[in-house]
Amino acid sequence: MRMRTTVKRPPDDGIVPLINIVFLLLIFFLIVGTIAPSADISVAYPETEKSPVTRAPAEALYVSAGGFLSYRGTALKPEDLTEVVRADMAGREETILPVVVDRTLPARELAPLLGKLTTAGVVRIRLITVRGRGARGGGGAPSGADRSSGGGGA
Repeated sequence: MRMRTTVKRPPDDGIVPLINIVFLLLIFFLIVGTIAPSADISVAYPETEKSPVTRAPAEALYVSAGGFLSYRGTALKPEDLTEVVRADMAGREETILPVVVDRTLPARELAPLLGKLTTAGVVRIRLITVRGRGARGGGGAPSGADRSSGGGGA
């Protein structure tokens, strides 16, 4: 009687399917993910008690305490704000523009900038804030509150 010998193969660890899944996840996150430009200026977020939580804006208008501006990661002069925003928002007039204003910036310095945004055709802005430390739901998460820039800009 002759016994048949079988060649033993090493057990399949399932490593090839695991590599495929990791590779597919890598491709997925490369396609879906975006690298957000960082603001060139330092801004201390104003604190609010209640506001819907959103992610920190990737592309927004940042206004520092000294009145320095950064739009979509690029520093600009206040006199160039209207022209740059008008060119960028062309065809997207109903888009909400996120605005991050330093909490120490006086309103009298902010009002002319809002007027320039109105002149540029911006209809709505979203003021980005953080929840105060005493507020429920944790602190430090950026949030946004829609505001209409109105006709007067203030």
